[in-house]
Amino acid sequence: MIPGTTPGNRTDPLFAPAYWLVAGMEWPGGPGPAEGAWAVAPDMIPRDMVSPDAYKVLDCADRYAAAKAARVVFFSDLTRTFTIAGTSWANIGIDWQAALDELQHGPHASLLLAISERAHILICDPSVELHLYQSGRKSDPDQTRRDRELVRQSITETLTTGWPAYIEDLIQRGKLRSVD
Repeated sequence: MIPGTTPGNRTDPLFAPAYWLVAGMEWPGGPGPAEGAWAVAPDMIPRDMVSPDAYKVLDCADRYAAAKAARVVFFSDLTRTFTIAGTSWANIGIDWQAALDELQHGPHASLLLAISERAHILICDPSVELHLYQSGRKSDPDQTRRDRELVRQSITETLTTGWPAYIEDLIQRGKLRSVD
């Protein structure tokens, strides 16, 4: 068990992080929900133990979460912010693919999320104005923004309720330890 941490303490940032960073993976295909995204709690990732690229992605996520008071930040939100500002990850010298790979597979808690294909699109697409087509009709960009927020809200609820049990399981199995 991590010193000072008790499984029932839901105010501990280990069990109730300030926010989660969520990124999509390649869609596995097939009908129905699938593991198409993953989440990490940036509060739990020691910044001195990640690469400069991962550090910068986490810093961008921290700033975005603080500015938007967001509990869930999609990686595509960060990319969209750069697009609106007229820049990109490459322009500021960040290898975002390497950073995401490190954050997903690093030595810290990373939870896979089962989502629908539509949710996957809304999580992953960084377009400023995303147009989805359904039954031959183009969606309204305002509706797409509302749909993205509904997906964010659903993931927030899922993580808020499921993250503590996930962390408790990692602790019980000895997979999560204090970094001193």
